[in-house]
This record gives sequence, C-alpha cells and structure tokens, in this order.
Amino acid sequence: MIPERLKAVREHVGLSQAELARKIYTTQQIISYYEAGDRQPSVEMLRALADVLGCSTDYLLGRTDER
Repeated sequence: MIPERLKAVREHVGLSQAELARKIYTTQQIISYYEAGDRQPSVEMLRALADVLGCSTDYLLGRTDER
C-alpha cells in the first residue's frame, strides 16, 4: 500500500521525488525505492514523509482512506 499511496500523495502535492527527498534529508533514490516497493521506510522516515506530505501515517500504511 505504501508505494501507491506515497507516489499518489507526492504527485498530488506537486513534489518531484528529488524535492521530497531534500525535504526529508534523504536521496531521490531512496524515494524511488519506496515508490517501487523495493524498500520499506522506517517508522521515523514514515513520520517524516507524512509530515511533509500533509497526510497521516495511517493513510500511507493503508489503515484509513482519510488523508
């Protein structure tokens, strides 16, 4: 669920992978891995993603459909 939701929300807020990566102090390649489902974000990274993207961690995890 994380790969699809992460990409959809990132695109919705108008950020590129590189822009999102800069905001959470990681690399574009890591964001690409998350969106491809090749890696899973840590709890801390999941929180950072949710904060920057303006959604909840539960939304990114697929536990709710409300951002």
